[in-house]
Amino acid sequence: MKEKIYQALELTPIVLASLAPLFADLTYQINLYLTWEGAYRLYMGEIPYRDFGIPMGFCYWILPAIFFKILGPTLLTLAKTQAFINLISGFSFRWILVNLEVGLRARFLSILVFSITYIWGLYWPQYNHTVIVFQFLAIGFMLHYIKHADRKYGWLYLVIANLFITVAFFTKQDAGGLALLIILILITYYSFNVRSSKPILITLFSVLIFFCLAVVPFLKYDFAYWFNYGQEHHNSRIAIMDILRINMEESRWEKLYLLIVLGIGLIRWKKSQLDSKEIVYILLVLGILFEAMIFQVTSYVPRDNNIFFHAFACSYIFYHLERLEIFAYKPVFLTFILLVSLWWSEKYWKYADRILSKAFPAKTKENSVSINNYILSAPECNIYADFSSWRKSDLNSFEGVKMPKSTSDGINRFLFVAKKLKSPIVLNMSELTPLANEVPYSPQKGSLWYHLGVGMFNRELNELNSKIESTYYDLVLFENIPMLNNFYPFSIRQKLLQNYQLIDSFEAPRTVYPGTIEVYSRKGIF
Repeated sequence: MKEKIYQALELTPIVLASLAPLFADLTYQINLYLTWEGAYRLYMGEIPYRDFGIPMGFCYWILPAIFFKILGPTLLTLAKTQAFINLISGFSFRWILVNLEVGLRARFLSILVFSITYIWGLYWPQYNHTVIVFQFLAIGFMLHYIKHADRKYGWLYLVIANLFITVAFFTKQDAGGLALLIILILITYYSFNVRSSKPILITLFSVLIFFCLAVVPFLKYDFAYWFNYGQEHHNSRIAIMDILRINMEESRWEKLYLLIVLGIGLIRWKKSQLDSKEIVYILLVLGILFEAMIFQVTSYVPRDNNIFFHAFACSYIFYHLERLEIFAYKPVFLTFILLVSLWWSEKYWKYADRILSKAFPAKTKENSVSINNYILSAPECNIYADFSSWRKSDLNSFEGVKMPKSTSDGINRFLFVAKKLKSPIVLNMSELTPLANEVPYSPQKGSLWYHLGVGMFNRELNELNSKIESTYYDLVLFENIPMLNNFYPFSIRQKLLQNYQLIDSFEAPRTVYPGTIEVYSRKGIF
């Protein structure tokens, strides 16, 4: 009974951090459009690489598409999907620690770090987060195999681990590839330690089978053109100088953890206290740290997408503190809980700040200068600093999500125009992809992602420009973001201005890098 209570306490930070966003004010976020449209296309029965092209795998959209089938294709459904992904993320991390035989109190502190640093604040599905969750599942199954390899069907855990590694790779190549490397290092060490080639052979064979299943069915659908495995016309994600530069200039926490983990490991090796289980633990933590250092360069949006490393490194430190019986004295353990919570207070303070600011409003005197107003900025630079004018849309697909009033009004004007047409042909090059479910219209075949040089290339650019010149589309939504390099290709906007009629424009729902959504119609259509 006591053990079950402790387990419930362990799960509390995971559950609270995972579900908290569902009770917060949800605002439109960058890249949300990409998540919605990929899931919507799978939900509608479209086939990747045949009906839409993407430079990565389609596994990222599987869970959101399943949730669309169950709850409907709305933005709020995506938030619920992320809550589910957050729970899986936290439970997987805990399972990893259980398989590594980390003690209860060290485990609780590690889970607390993981929940506050990594889970808290993840409202929307992000491919750079989902790939890491699949990786955690793979590591959990692999460690479970190592712990129970002598069981009759223990090898199945290793096969399932390789299935999730494959899913991770075909969610995002960089993190998925690094995860595969970590798995191979761990299983190679384990094979060497038990003097058996069976684990490494099972791993290599099952990964090969799963990769073939993920690739071969799509080869007839232009997979080799779309999937970025470093070939031209794609840009390689590996830039050695960028990795060296950023990690030499930044990555202070990662380098500090490397010193601590290696230091503890060397001391224990010197004292002949290292066993195979702890070597696996050290290899895992080192692998996670090196992955985080590379991942922040190859996948640089959002900036903190690699902070999962904190929980792994801290878990190894807490593991040894518990072995030294540091946490045996309850006041010390409670102090550690308090300190860990204060360490990452910025993650939850913004919620508390909103409440406390209302209870204790700031009092200012005439001509007073403080930390809040000593810098004067041009109004246009702060266009997204104040969310007080943002409001929730009354449209089903945008349910529960705040956006600028200008965006909401612009959507309503677009719907009024679009619904005058019967089965309109719409090209939506904006972040308002859920409009496909509101008009409705069929998303265009071709690129899912209109970022030139990333998600679409010259072939798609020329095709779109050709269709615009022939006025193939009835309506076009184009998002103009001057500060971003061809996030939506500038040359297409020039073609639209030459061949279409600009009938409306309104603010894009962006929190950074201002943008304007322009509505074009075929001349003479009304």
